[in-house]
Amino acid sequence: MGYSLSLLTIQSADPDAALSTLNIIRTGQSCEYACEQLTGYALPQGWYLVVANRCDHSFLRPDVLGTLSQGNRIVACSIEERVMFSSAEEWAAGTMAWWVAHSGEHDLTDLKVSGTLPPGFQSMADALVAKQEQESGKAAGVDHYFDIPLNAAKAITGFKHDEVAHGVDYKKFDLLKETTARKHRQPWWKVWQ
Repeated sequence: MGYSLSLLTIQSADPDAALSTLNIIRTGQSCEYACEQLTGYALPQGWYLVVANRCDHSFLRPDVLGTLSQGNRIVACSIEERVMFSSAEEWAAGTMAWWVAHSGEHDLTDLKVSGTLPPGFQSMADALVAKQEQESGKAAGVDHYFDIPLNAAKAITGFKHDEVAHGVDYKKFDLLKETTARKHRQPWWKVWQ
């Protein structure tokens, strides 16, 4: 099957205030990583991680990231392993600093980038591109390009969704809850409604 996640990491002196901006609260209960619709964790490097069990959570919208980044540094990721899609972006002071995305469903070497990429990005990306070529490039049975956006985020926050991060207790994530009812969303496939 594979992960379908939205990750939002917030570097803030007051993570609860940042969560409040998103209409999200901590419930006071613990749960396992990514086993509930919305979970969170205070990472050892000073970031607060929010995990949603779908790749397109509303907190990934540019208007939301722009607002939240007014007083916080933000790194966000979208992950859909079933179609080998991954993206990562960093926001600060209301502006996107950089964005990287890979959509490997039809092209294993697809990679889109924008903005001023973080230090070390190019050497990390070059190493994964070389690894892909060693595995037979586009004909390979593995997709190393998928990790490029996610490794860019990890270089900043210290967290990647499918790796064990030092100092993180994966059984003691915060159970989070949205405090406002969402508008009814029509399924994407019901274009006639």
